Amino acid sequence: MLTDVSVWAWIGVVAMGAGTLPSLWTWLSRPAERSHARYYATLAGVTGVAALAYLAMALGFGVLSTPGGDLEIARYVDWLVTTPLLLLYLGLLARPPRRVLLGLIAVDLVIIAGGVAAVATTGALSWALFGTAAVAYVALVYGLLVSLPRSASTEADRVRAVFGTLRNITVVLWTLYPVVWVLAPTGLGLLTGSTEMLVFVYLDVVSKVGFVVVAVAGADALDHLDARRGLGPTESNDATPSATGDAVAPADD
Repeated sequence: MLTDVSVWAWIGVVAMGAGTLPSLWTWLSRPAERSHARYYATLAGVTGVAALAYLAMALGFGVLSTPGGDLEIARYVDWLVTTPLLLLYLGLLARPPRRVLLGLIAVDLVIIAGGVAAVATTGALSWALFGTAAVAYVALVYGLLVSLPRSASTEADRVRAVFGTLRNITVVLWTLYPVVWVLAPTGLGLLTGSTEMLVFVYLDVVSKVGFVVVAVAGADALDHLDARRGLGPTESNDATPSATGDAVAPADD
């Protein structure tokens, strides 16, 4: 083994905790950014929840014995919360019809549920459930590559650029997760449990902390969204819907 599984989990705690600082620091230390509270709260939620999940794994909590082997409940709870938050942030930038964003989140939940069921079962049933989740993932990728960009195309160039970078990070890195599942003890067993944890920590850090860093670096795109809605960069987003429409949520149907 490269090292103990718990060591990689502690590395995940530190990395995710550190990854929460950029969004919180930018939000709280710059008064002009406080009108973008929902954006920064979403980003902080991604890495903050992940840090707590890794803390639970490091302490040995949340492991459930199943016919298919040990199921890391904390890991899947992490993904159950953080992946919709990542999709939500993309939606806040692209402002798609609400049904499009909710549809993507629903498909994401199907993927995670399929993953949990595949881990908890064995044999042909496990692979069938994994295949179901994989088909759902193809639908999610289609939504990220086709449906959301259609909405983002109406935004300013800077917004489209930040959205495109974050979307590409998400698609490329999320596609690697099922590959790890196949190679890990959950699938073909070509990776040890320790190596599986190492790879998942790496993917989680890049896909979550990397996402947050790019989003914070591209925070000027939020001012373009404000300008489109007729808000100044320091004006509150809490204006009434009758005056500004749906200020930060994806567009309604």
